[in-house]
Amino acid sequence: MNNNIVYSTSEIFKFYSENRIKWSQFYPSEKNVLEYVNPKSDTKVLDIGCGCGGLGMALKEKFGIKDYTGIDINKKAIKKAIDLNPLGNFLNEDFLEISSSKIKNNNLIISLSCIDWNIEFKSMLQKAWSILEEGKFILSIRLTNKDGINDIKKSYQFINFNGNNEGEIAPYNIYNFKKWFSEIKTLSNISEIYCYGYNGKPAKTAITPYKEVCFAVFSLSKVKDFNGELREN
Repeated sequence: MNNNIVYSTSEIFKFYSENRIKWSQFYPSEKNVLEYVNPKSDTKVLDIGCGCGGLGMALKEKFGIKDYTGIDINKKAIKKAIDLNPLGNFLNEDFLEISSSKIKNNNLIISLSCIDWNIEFKSMLQKAWSILEEGKFILSIRLTNKDGINDIKKSYQFINFNGNNEGEIAPYNIYNFKKWFSEIKTLSNISEIYCYGYNGKPAKTAITPYKEVCFAVFSLSKVKDFNGELREN
């Protein structure tokens, strides 16, 4: 059963049509990991939770990448993405519901502020990894050295970029870092883990019992039939 929320708010396309469309507008953690991965211009990118497709424009600006597919559950965001980036390939679907045949053959899968904004976090992680034949998966996640929380009734964020606690809400998932590392180490053919993050206060529109979290971005490398030693950076 898929419990993910179908977001219909206009806040997403209003914000992402003007923000996070240039390389300079991305977080230091995101830029650090992407620069570490240093994708080539012929890289085939799948962006899960693409919003208005701004990442595609930023990747083209920074790395010259042109082969970009974005998927988002928000219809208004996808409509705006097509206007902003007509050369991109955009899909208005739920990632868990979409046929894998539509999103295969990508060697760089990215999910920034998406999987950790959804109820079905683990299912989305597993599907993203399963459709990646070989390459890298970059994702953002909130971590803590405490128990962690994955319950939208107890930890959530208002989707409101004016800083107001009103409108639709999304899960504000926070994961225990030891459990998270144990989880990703179970992924098949994982050859390298690279991460960069920093501690900070939760978003102003977040309602959560935690006063501080680690905002981290991970790059998980997958190699077919990997038999070597896992590297952690």
